[in-house]
Amino acid sequence: SQLGFTAQSTMRVAQDLYEGVPIDGMGSVGLITYMRTDSTVLAGEAIKMARHYIGSQFGEPYLPAKANFFSSSNKSAQEAHEAIRPTDVNLTPDRIRSSLNDRQYKLYKIIWERFVACQMTDAQWDATTVLISGTTKGKEMTFRATGRVLVFDGHYKVVGVPSNSDEAVLPHVTEEQQLAMLQIDPTQHFTAPPPRYTEASLVRKLEAEGIGRPSTYAQIIQVIQTRRYVEKIQNRFHATDLAKVVTDKLIEAFPEIFEVSYTRDMEQQLDDVEEKQADWVQMLQNFYGPFKQSLDAAYEGMGHAKAETQPAPYKCPECGSDTVYRFGRNGRFLSCSKYPDCKYAAPIDNDGKPVEPAQTDVACPKCGATTLMRKGRFGAFLSCTKYPECDGIVNLDKKGCVSPPKVPPLITDLPCPNCGAPVNLRRGARGPWLGCSKFPKCRGRLGWASRDSKIKEKWGKALEEHEKAHPQPIIRKMDGNPVGDAYTPQIQNVSQP
Repeated sequence: SQLGFTAQSTMRVAQDLYEGVPIDGMGSVGLITYMRTDSTVLAGEAIKMARHYIGSQFGEPYLPAKANFFSSSNKSAQEAHEAIRPTDVNLTPDRIRSSLNDRQYKLYKIIWERFVACQMTDAQWDATTVLISGTTKGKEMTFRATGRVLVFDGHYKVVGVPSNSDEAVLPHVTEEQQLAMLQIDPTQHFTAPPPRYTEASLVRKLEAEGIGRPSTYAQIIQVIQTRRYVEKIQNRFHATDLAKVVTDKLIEAFPEIFEVSYTRDMEQQLDDVEEKQADWVQMLQNFYGPFKQSLDAAYEGMGHAKAETQPAPYKCPECGSDTVYRFGRNGRFLSCSKYPDCKYAAPIDNDGKPVEPAQTDVACPKCGATTLMRKGRFGAFLSCTKYPECDGIVNLDKKGCVSPPKVPPLITDLPCPNCGAPVNLRRGARGPWLGCSKFPKCRGRLGWASRDSKIKEKWGKALEEHEKAHPQPIIRKMDGNPVGDAYTPQIQNVSQP
């Protein structure tokens, strides 16, 4: 959280530091020890290296009489490896700064500083608390003022003084001293709900609950985003409707498995098997018997989320009937209760209110009518206002800009090397290329450059004829002018029922 890196990015940078980075005059150097660990144990030689560096660089006051040792608060911490640390404390961040990119430098700096700081003398503070008593309207009242001042920086010499440590420094006062009241500023505090998880706070929660391992935290966070269980808003996770439905269904069918303690206990059992303290066959039998019963019951009794509806407080604008909330592949939406006789449907906001698609200034590439901004399973796109009579669409890229339509691929008689299906011939930025027609189920490819010259000549001409027969349509705005590069559709009006 200190660097603002994602978990996956952090692991990727740490992997680079572990595998080795080219250092000027030294070749490739592995700068840190194995990083997929949450151990707090340091090897004896590492402690000796750190203490020697501290004594020589900072002096005796910063070197404790004995080495510092730490224990993990995480009972499931894996300590087969030692704690993450620099392999050579003399390779200071500033010394090798020119050999590292920005992310490598920032991560290595934290690892190096915390390794050195953990073997230094603690910082020392003078803390003061003053109780001020007085009487007003016959009532005794007591106010308290606290403050502290840093008298010895200790390990802060390396990591710096935390920004929240600059508390007010109180003046010298004596007991029973009379004070003159200048001003009282009343402040009111409200109880706030816990903040939503960030990647960093979610990892800390997983650690605290004993779920997952350092090697799996990044994967866990990636999966919940890839499967659209959460979406990031201002770097905080918000559960999607899909996540809520899936969670409710699974907890209903498998209440024991979805207890946090179950996952923690299962990982402990796996550790016991690995350490030869438990029989793996017996462990699997204890798990699979109850699980199979719950699974069979779920197959028989679990209703399909798409078949379930909830009443909504709105009338259908097309037929006047009541509306209901339904669940689709993109989450909850508003639908007419008379479906399929009436096909009215509309997306909803976080409060369940219907949101009608906004009209844009981009024309339909098929019929020239206006287009509406919609959201599908692959993101935002524009659809014709005359749908379903006209099925024209305009794709948008991840930045919301108009993505020019692509020429359909040319199907060849060349077999895919993976599955045997015909491969498609396309023209890319680097020239023609051949890819399986079953993509994305099959990702087989054929090298175009390595094809026989006669085959390339034959299919090269066929591709040219194919492109002439399928000219790329020009996407235009409603005023008739073509959209420019990286054009973002402009909203013309937004109507809500």
